[in-house]
Amino acid sequence: MVFFVYACQCMSTLAVVRRETRSWKWPLVMFATMSALAYALAVLVYQVGLALGYT
Repeated sequence: MVFFVYACQCMSTLAVVRRETRSWKWPLVMFATMSALAYALAVLVYQVGLALGYT
């Protein structure tokens, strides 16, 4: 669930950013960084849960 909170899943948002910036650079940067952040936070929450004894 943590992944879906932080990941940029909405293609409409990427399309609006593309239209406003007139470039594919920022939508791709936004998608990549938000996906990496979402993955890292999901792994962190999972590892903390394991350390606390939640399985």
